[in-house]
Amino acid sequence: MFNPYTIDSLHSRNRILIAPFQEFMAHRDGTVTPAMVDYYANIAREGAGVVIVESAYVAQQGRAHFNQLGIAEERHTEGLSQLVKAVKAEGALVGLRLSHAGARTSELICGEQPVGPSIINFGKDFDVCREFDDGDAEEIVLFFVHAAERAEDARADFIEINGAQLYLLDQCLSTRHNTRYDAYGGGIAERMHLAVEIVKSIKARTPKLPISYVFSIHDKLEDGFTEEDLRGLVKALVGAKVDLLHPVSMHVLNKFFDTEETLVEWAAKFTRKPVVAEGNIKSPQILKEAMALGKAQLYALDRALASRPNWYSFLQKKILPN
Repeated sequence: MFNPYTIDSLHSRNRILIAPFQEFMAHRDGTVTPAMVDYYANIAREGAGVVIVESAYVAQQGRAHFNQLGIAEERHTEGLSQLVKAVKAEGALVGLRLSHAGARTSELICGEQPVGPSIINFGKDFDVCREFDDGDAEEIVLFFVHAAERAEDARADFIEINGAQLYLLDQCLSTRHNTRYDAYGGGIAERMHLAVEIVKSIKARTPKLPISYVFSIHDKLEDGFTEEDLRGLVKALVGAKVDLLHPVSMHVLNKFFDTEETLVEWAAKFTRKPVVAEGNIKSPQILKEAMALGKAQLYALDRALASRPNWYSFLQKKILPN
C-alpha cells in the first residue's frame, strides 16, 4: 500500500488513489479556479500517490453543470496546466477525467438539445434528448480526442474516460437507456462500441498518454447485466488498449452475480491490466479487507477517510505492522 508502484511508464509513490469527491468547482466558463488548485494540491500534499481531477466536459454539448470543469476549448488548457503542475509539485500523479453528459443535461446548460444513445428524459432538471446518429458519434469521438490532446498539453500523467455517473458512455452501456439495435446498441459489443472507438482514436493520436476507464454496473444488474456482459466490457476495453480499469461499486466488498466474489475480483478474472478498487473505503478495516483480496493494484479512498486530519499517517499506523 505504501510502497512505490509503477503503471507502464508512470511511477506512483504509493498505491493510494483519490478519485473525485467534489465537482463543479470551476468558473462558469469551465476554467480552473484558484480554489481548485489549492484543493487538489492539498490532497496530494497529504500523501496520495494518484489524484484524479473532477469530470471535465469534452464539448459544450456534453456539459452537465454551469460550474463544471471544462477541457473543451484551448482557453481551458492554461488553468489545467497550473492545476496539474501544483499537484505534481506535491509528489502525486495526476489524471484528468474526461466526460460527456449525454442526456444528463439541458439545453439551458449545454446550448442545444442533448444527445444520447436513445430518447431519454432523466427528469425535470433535464431535457428530453435526441438519439445520436453516425455523424454525431464521429463528432463525439473527436471531442474526446481533442480533449485528450489538451490533457497532454497540460502535462497530465494520464486521462480517465468517464464510463460512469450515468453520463453518455454509461447510458450506452445500460439496456434501460440504450434501447437501439444497431452498431451502438443491442449486445455488449455494440453497447461498448462508442467507448471503444473513443479509446482507439485517442491511442492513435496521443499514443504515450495512458488511459484509465471508470465504469459501474451495480445499477444495471436488475436489468439483466451478467458476468458475460462484464467479460465483454473488459474484453472490449483491453482490446482497445486501455491501460487501467477502474470499476466502482457501492461497496468494495459487495458480492456480484450470486457468487462470493467482488467486482474487483470479477474484473481481474478477465484481464492482466491493473485494476482500481473503489467503493466506500472509509476505514482502515475496509481497506485491509480490500487489500486481502489481492486483486487490485490501486485503492481509491472514500471521502470520509481521506478527509480525516493527517489521514496518511493514520493509515500507516493502522495498517503497517508494529
